[in-house]
Amino acid sequence: MNSMKNKIAVVVSDYYKDITDGLLTGIKSNLNENFDVDFYRVIGAWEIIYKINSLSQDYDKFIAVGAIVKGKTDHYEYISSAVTNGLINLTINKSIYISNCVLNVHNIQDAIERSNNDTKNKGAESAKAINNLFY
Repeated sequence: MNSMKNKIAVVVSDYYKDITDGLLTGIKSNLNENFDVDFYRVIGAWEIIYKINSLSQDYDKFIAVGAIVKGKTDHYEYISSAVTNGLINLTINKSIYISNCVLNVHNIQDAIERSNNDTKNKGAESAKAINNLFY
């Protein structure tokens, strides 16, 4: 696994592209420059799990980026729980590290605040977490 030492895959959901682009800005401006970073885009948060699983032969470090916003149905609860559990299961079963930057918010304004604000940008926090573990 030494060939993977400095490689990271960032898997990004485009469902709320304005939000995830803001998170990516935070990641890119805070991630240690010694990492070799590849970016992969998927349609929604649910697809992040599949993509990370399919890339786990080539990477052992990931950043999962997405946003799940509560609506008028129970969909939010199911997807939030399933994505979180899926990421945890991949971490344990594949022996990989996943920095979770999938926002679970009650409204779009919460997502905007967590993706655009320099002091509250969860992408920046996610990058700092992975830096702290590996550099």
